Amino acid sequence: MNEQTDIDESRHRHHGKRVYLAFAGLVIVAGFCWLGTHEWKKHLTVSGVIVEGEHILTKDDIVKLSQISLKTNMYDADLSGIGANIERNHFVKSVAVTRDAPGIIRISVVERTPIALLVPPGEAELLSVDEEGYVLPHASSRSMFDLPVISGVDSAAGIPVGQKTTQGDILGAIEALSVAREVSSELYHMISEVRIRSGHDMVLYSADTGIPILFGRGDAAKKLVTLDAFWKKFITQQGTQDIRYIDVRFDGQVVVSSRPAESQPAKKSS
Repeated sequence: MNEQTDIDESRHRHHGKRVYLAFAGLVIVAGFCWLGTHEWKKHLTVSGVIVEGEHILTKDDIVKLSQISLKTNMYDADLSGIGANIERNHFVKSVAVTRDAPGIIRISVVERTPIALLVPPGEAELLSVDEEGYVLPHASSRSMFDLPVISGVDSAAGIPVGQKTTQGDILGAIEALSVAREVSSELYHMISEVRIRSGHDMVLYSADTGIPILFGRGDAAKKLVTLDAFWKKFITQQGTQDIRYIDVRFDGQVVVSSRPAESQPAKKSS
């Protein structure tokens, strides 16, 4: 019995040594792998930058903002610092910077998309605003050419670039354009100008012949849905040549005034 016990203990000791040796071997291999990886990383340099999501800014703009230097060590690059550099530009809403081994820095940006151009009082250069009311600087970009204009801004009020505007008239114009874009792309692009006329009714102007559309204030969604239906049913077929103005201030109605005659009664369309 004792002899069998001695044999079993000897086997356990032998097996234990094999386990310890195997574990030690794995530790040594892992150590060499870590050292090899560490040495490998020390020799990796930034060989290129990939930019994604840019529309208003160019790739060159974003790379310049990032302040990334090629041939610097890949793993010495401060990704959060690069992102912070890019976010200083007012058109950048958010940014993600990642490493794409062996040598690529990948930058994914989400830009603020202007919904309208803004005519600052007493200024020659146009600004722009996004749907959140964030005021953006002038930019020479193809995507800015087909934007409606918000005019009639109160000359007594400042327009802080890089901040959200608090002016109720501008926010009302932005709301109207945002709703128009949701109703239909055609309706949004039909509007060339929103004149806010501080303290008075807001007026829209059509892109084709500049027909005034008396819009008033409030109920933007209801008015724009009504206007869209009217425009598609009547204006698309008959044109605007005989129209002096369109009035959507009345609940569920579109009132059309013809050009020529003061004596001719206004046409109504429900």
